[in-house]
Amino acid sequence: MREVLGLPTRVEPVARLVGRIDEVGHLPQRIELDDDLTILETVRAAAPTVPPQQVRASLARFLFRGALAERRVAGLSGGERFRVALARVLLADPAPQLVVLDEPTNSLDVDSVDQLIDALSAYEGALLVVSHDEDFLCRLGLTRRWEIRDGRLGETPVTALP
Repeated sequence: MREVLGLPTRVEPVARLVGRIDEVGHLPQRIELDDDLTILETVRAAAPTVPPQQVRASLARFLFRGALAERRVAGLSGGERFRVALARVLLADPAPQLVVLDEPTNSLDVDSVDQLIDALSAYEGALLVVSHDEDFLCRLGLTRRWEIRDGRLGETPVTALP
């Protein structure tokens, strides 16, 4: 994953990139947001040319409607912070062609996982997901899946929920 993001790696990657995607969004395991900003300001920082009213309308999809968009990040719950971070990635302008998610369901409750799946299902770009959550991976509707086993990268069958 670090190789895809152009970050230094501590271990030898199991695969190499042959090209780069210009616009990559990243949702790390540990969400870092500026607590002094509002939800609207946080998302607009990733989309500064998008009019505020358009960002507000888009934030409604992430359950931040009306005055909620003016709340300070410092006062948000963990699930709300996650939704702000996800909105910042998915609503960026220019839009990411690839979104990289690192264990996105680790600290989420069931409702937040459902919201995450809805948001990612509406996303039209490519996803690179690192996760041990089989239910989440199945519900995403993946078309390709790779696993690293014994230090080797290999494609494995995509399974669906019964």
